[in-house]
Amino acid sequence: MEGKNYKKATYSVTVEFAKPSHHVFNHLIDLKKWWPEDFEGEDIRLNREFVLATGDSHYSKNKVIVLEPDKKLVWLVTESIRKTDGYDWTGTKMIFELTPNGANTLLKFTYDGVVLEHESERLIQICDMTLKDLFYHWVVNGKGK
Repeated sequence: MEGKNYKKATYSVTVEFAKPSHHVFNHLIDLKKWWPEDFEGEDIRLNREFVLATGDSHYSKNKVIVLEPDKKLVWLVTESIRKTDGYDWTGTKMIFELTPNGANTLLKFTYDGVVLEHESERLIQICDMTLKDLFYHWVVNGKGK
């Protein structure tokens, strides 16, 4: 990460679903169906590792560090690289928190890590697209990527 213009970034986005938390959570842990990158690995479980990649240019190895069924999922990026520019987001946490809201569920996604200084707006766009578009349509319409 040395020599790059990195800055600490924490961005959260929340979406409400007219579904119970167990329904939302079960969809959440099925990353291969909705996450924008290709998923390689076993089912999402505590302490399991998995890889997210886009071709050979964008790679991250991740480890599930918190798994509370129907409540919370957190994974830590343990190794990463974007080959086009050497961007490395190792140490970043992806945090998903589910909160019941009557018969509905609020899902808050937080990106907690680093970003290149000139990509702050891009981070917001990617986080919003991932939760509000890809995941939302997977839960509501059953249409994955």
